[in-house]
Amino acid sequence: MTKKLYHLVYGREYQDSDDRSDEFFYVYNTIFRNVPANLVTTLMQYKDKIKNYCDKNYKEDASNFVGNTVVRILSNKEYYKTYEDAFGDVAVGDNNLFNDYGQLWNTRQFFKYDFNPKIIEDYKTKRQQYINQMN
Repeated sequence: MTKKLYHLVYGREYQDSDDRSDEFFYVYNTIFRNVPANLVTTLMQYKDKIKNYCDKNYKEDASNFVGNTVVRILSNKEYYKTYEDAFGDVAVGDNNLFNDYGQLWNTRQFFKYDFNPKIIEDYKTKRQQYINQMN
């Protein structure tokens, strides 16, 4: 039986700056990764405090930030969703992460701890592949 793990992320909402359309998106930073289920209740107690701290201390350099922020606790299914998970038969074997929650970057703002760092070794992102090709 696989252990249930969760992930605490901080997100900031931005407007698509290319055309100032009605398109909005969140950029996420992982704070805690692979949190055991028995610690989720404790995280929930501090969720508002964590959000307030991140809001106050985030170093923003984007002009298209719209002022909305969120702290979310994600399940493994959502956090580690791959292109194969999202598109099924047309992406068989594509183990790249579909959503960017900062899974592969321990250097993003507010990252604190990964309770099981071995898990992330099984994943990659399209961006990471591009960077590797450029080097």
